[in-house]
Amino acid sequence: MGINVGLASSQAGQLRQQASELSASLNNLAQFKAQLGQGWKAEEVAYINQAIDSIHREITQLAAALNSLGGDIVQTAQEIREEELRREAEARAAAEAAAKSAAKARAAK
Repeated sequence: MGINVGLASSQAGQLRQQASELSASLNNLAQFKAQLGQGWKAEEVAYINQAIDSIHREITQLAAALNSLGGDIVQTAQEIREEELRREAEARAAAEAAAKSAAKARAAK
């Protein structure tokens, strides 16, 4: 049984969907940061903003990694399937060659 490229593609799609949801959460984070700055004028806000910026960078990196991983999964699954098909074709060709050789040997007797 070979690799299921369709299933791998579906799983990659799920990763891309999760990356999209993470990206959407960045908008919420940016809105929160803006509202915080408007409603709270204290020294601590600068530290909170630094933490929010750090979280923003981490989420951005994670979303990019998920998107990249999704593409890698599909590409790898396709490469594995192509290798499986190549090996199957080689095995068929070897079996056909062996059958022809056996038939020639029987005919020669």
